Amino acid sequence: MQYPSQQAAFGFLDNILLDDRGAGLLHGPDGSGKSALIEQYTQDLPDNVTVAVINGARLKARQLLSAVIEQFGYGAELDSADDMLSMLRVITAYQTRVHCAPVLVVRNINKMYPTALCVLCKLASHTVDGKFALRIVLVADRYFHRILKSPSMSAIADRLIGDLALNAMPEPESPKLIVTLIGETLQEFELSSSRALIGRSELVDIVCNGEFVSRHHALLIRDEESVVLIDLNSRNGTFVNSRRISSRVLRDNDIIMVGDHRIKFVYADVDTGLEIADTADTAKMKSIGDARRAKAKVDLHLSTKELG
Repeated sequence: MQYPSQQAAFGFLDNILLDDRGAGLLHGPDGSGKSALIEQYTQDLPDNVTVAVINGARLKARQLLSAVIEQFGYGAELDSADDMLSMLRVITAYQTRVHCAPVLVVRNINKMYPTALCVLCKLASHTVDGKFALRIVLVADRYFHRILKSPSMSAIADRLIGDLALNAMPEPESPKLIVTLIGETLQEFELSSSRALIGRSELVDIVCNGEFVSRHHALLIRDEESVVLIDLNSRNGTFVNSRRISSRVLRDNDIIMVGDHRIKFVYADVDTGLEIADTADTAKMKSIGDARRAKAKVDLHLSTKELG
């Protein structure tokens, strides 16, 4: 899921490629999704765009130049920063003339050493046929206004199309399961872990006492994209929306039936993309092999507990 600030950031990054100035600043606190956004952005760049993503924290001039040259796909045994800078100018000029200006993403720009910032400014001022030979994306955990306003940073500051602040992303809500019996709510369970057991045993997470409920009746498995319900070979079966299942990817507002108990599944963010088809008594999904292996691990764990 993309949040509004992330959607704006993708548009901002695209504008860096389109604008003649070709440089921009992206900043936000930890947890704002900067790293994931940059990773997605660089993956989506056209194949003919050369890109380097550098962590600028405590980086000196030679380290910066060496890392950029290597990520641009070149190798050279050069000792001096001046020689590396000259080589990088040749590389960026060639890329700009033959394809398009390469992209340099520098993370933690506010933690770079002054020597590296000075070299970055020299790269930023390099032009080919009147056009800048390098697109630059600066990424920081805060807006370093004082540094950018320094006269020594004018080569970068004058190119900026703007800056965009990212907000911390909200914590995703966990799936909720509301257990009822004959219309009375017995439990509201938040699925905050990767799995939960349903049954009448004292060892399970969601207890449903009843003669038609097995001790270890069903298993819930949660990953980043979905929640899967698996029947653990229960005697009387597990049902979802009145249909008996052996395994199923749950959807928001699905009603799970275990004996006389009803369990409402509430999760607006659920992704049902794993589901392929829904036959008469089971919903199949791509991760069914993983689900079965997880079930086997749970069976082994429960057996170990009971033996102990």
